[in-house]
Amino acid sequence: MTTQQPLAAGLLLDALTEFRRAVDALPAPGRGGAIGRLNAGSVTLLHVTRDASYLGMLATHEDVDPWVTEQLTRAEPPPFDDALAAFERASSRLASFLETATTEDLMRVAVPEPVDGLPAHLVGATLEYLVARTAAHVFVHAGEMSALASLVGAPDLGLPGAMTATRGTEA
Repeated sequence: MTTQQPLAAGLLLDALTEFRRAVDALPAPGRGGAIGRLNAGSVTLLHVTRDASYLGMLATHEDVDPWVTEQLTRAEPPPFDDALAAFERASSRLASFLETATTEDLMRVAVPEPVDGLPAHLVGATLEYLVARTAAHVFVHAGEMSALASLVGAPDLGLPGAMTATRGTEA
């Protein structure tokens, strides 16, 4: 008997994939500083990486990437390539968990008490809620990166794409 992947896990896997697709579509001008009132691409990368890192910590009980923690205390945007490398580390760790997570795994209360770096309103939240919330958040930022890319000449990506993890099919 095959266990079906929880829907929230598939959604977050797809969100991470689509965010990376939007990042990859970002031409060089968008990888520099801010454009108008939009965040610099590296700032959005750090923001999403922070969320993936903290969710990974809650899911796997491994430490948050020290690079992420350090960058959160700095005033200037991180270098784009460094932020992308950190995103790869965080999203790979999180994907490894999500690809094998069961419904029972996601029902665990992930934040039984306050945790430094996490909003107080997340106390009592299950992993399922956090995975679903993070999926929604990452999709928002995939759209932000896609908009930034379009401002510097990239074609529309047609987000959210095929969402193969959610559908349970191969690309």
